Amino acid sequence: NLEYDLDRGARGSRTVHAESLITALTGAEAAIVVNNNAAAVMLILAGLAQGREVLISRGELVEIGGGFRVPDVMRQSGATLREVGTTNRTRISDYTAAVSPATAMFLRVHPSNFRIEGFTERPPVHALAAAARDMGVVLAEDLGSGCLTDGLADEPSVQASVAAGVDLVCFSGDKLLGGPQCGIIAGQIGRAHV
Repeated sequence: NLEYDLDRGARGSRTVHAESLITALTGAEAAIVVNNNAAAVMLILAGLAQGREVLISRGELVEIGGGFRVPDVMRQSGATLREVGTTNRTRISDYTAAVSPATAMFLRVHPSNFRIEGFTERPPVHALAAAARDMGVVLAEDLGSGCLTDGLADEPSVQASVAAGVDLVCFSGDKLLGGPQCGIIAGQIGRAHV
């Protein structure tokens, strides 16, 4: 019944099966599977921030798997990159002070393949989600590997981000999940205006 809705007795959607599993696992309201996580980031940016600003911490401008660099993905999406904070310290006030009428989104990127230690600061995800809501912008988070369980050192879980109020969470479906290469977007429909 891949393309057939048994309840309606008519053609259905291929995505409904994956969406129901992902939303059950993550607690998100909706989900979609795409080619890879870079594609997920691109779709989020192009769909919600094309021609507008996206605020991101300078310390999160990383190169992600497959050689995709966050600034390059942002440029290709048509979104305008606006750095906030410093490489080692970014606060909520850095985001809120940079918001302008052109701002569409805060983008948070998990630095899963490197570590900055010492004199560092990064706002907790729940505080950044609250600030995004207060400022009337979307909060999207790229979690990289996509941990679906608590207890894996230094890897935030998708469920925790959704519960903290992140509007859209994207992650790889193949790194920690062991599935085929894909990217997954999970989110809250009303808050992300999609």
